[in-house]
Amino acid sequence: MSHAASITPVSPPAGRRLDIDNLRNIAVLLLILFHTARLFDAQSWHIKDAVHAGFADNLVRLMNQWHMPVLFLLAGISLAYALQRRAALAVARERVKRLLLPLVFGMLVIVPPQVYVERISPQIANRQSPLDFHGSYWDFLPQIVDCCYPQANFSWHHLWFIAYLFVYALLALPLIALLLRSGLAEKLAGHLAQGYRPLLLGLPVLLAELLLRRSFPSSHDLTHDWANHAHYFYLLLLGWLIGAQPRLEAAIHALLRPAALGAMVFTFLWLAGRDGTIQLPERVIFLCRFAGEMAWLFAFIGWAKLRLDRPVKFLTGFSRLAYPFYILHQTVIILLGWALLDWAVWWPVKFVAVALAATLISYALCRAADSNPLSRLALGLVPPRRNKASRRGG
Repeated sequence: MSHAASITPVSPPAGRRLDIDNLRNIAVLLLILFHTARLFDAQSWHIKDAVHAGFADNLVRLMNQWHMPVLFLLAGISLAYALQRRAALAVARERVKRLLLPLVFGMLVIVPPQVYVERISPQIANRQSPLDFHGSYWDFLPQIVDCCYPQANFSWHHLWFIAYLFVYALLALPLIALLLRSGLAEKLAGHLAQGYRPLLLGLPVLLAELLLRRSFPSSHDLTHDWANHAHYFYLLLLGWLIGAQPRLEAAIHALLRPAALGAMVFTFLWLAGRDGTIQLPERVIFLCRFAGEMAWLFAFIGWAKLRLDRPVKFLTGFSRLAYPFYILHQTVIILLGWALLDWAVWWPVKFVAVALAATLISYALCRAADSNPLSRLALGLVPPRRNKASRRGG
């Protein structure tokens, strides 16, 4: 029986997609939990609490499986809708304004405080870049362009996602034009929009990881990160294909239950195999991780269509601020983690305190940035829409 038959195709609306916006907003807000957990997990990071919590290790490991992939997939879907409203050249100009300019601003203004507190904290074990500096922040500022982190100070830290997204979008535009002119995108979507066939779309990710990951471990440095490039660029193109082909999107929505079940099974096998609870070949464990990732992605967009395709209190209103919130949140978390290093409380109390304070401070900074045209430009904020009554010509 064809699962796609149970859901009618999704016609691209004239306005925004609430399910996509709401799902993206959830993903951005979850970054608070993820980066707060980085204070307490076992891996090196820019600032580390004295306490190591196994809970943080598990949270980071689980979210790492699907969190950035879902953001790249959603970026591809958004690209599809942008290309339906504007020409490719206009979309490229918009990407320069909303991605490249905030990236430059972030690297010069938002990221340096993260590097500084790492440099002045020699007492902290497991720093990602254990170089020391003695002096004020103003003394440090002339050194922020010394390239490149971790051997020096200039870095994009968490803004690597923006850099990659900018490059991928520019590379994708001519490729998308070719796929549309040749009719290949429509043919591919028509072939795959049947039953369980959409699951085949996960195979390129498995293949890319098998062929490239050992030789190119994740670096986020753009020039040597070929496994991530193959993985994330494909997800961006896949998102575009889903957003541009309603039949394919409907077929994926119809697979919500089997995708969710597969995601849980593959993720369990990956974690159990990784920890030695279940004896599995190393390659099987490796494949389970990425099979689980793709199943989660399909489950998430199916669930979002089912549950989030409507206005949701606070969540929908957060859409305009989600992007600057992403830019600002990690700096806030690192500064809070550094300021509270000597606060000797039970680690869950500190975790909750940092997460809540980071959420409120980041949100307040976004609201403040939204009040000024220059700060809106620096953080990629779209100017607020005027009421219809205030518009001339209707």
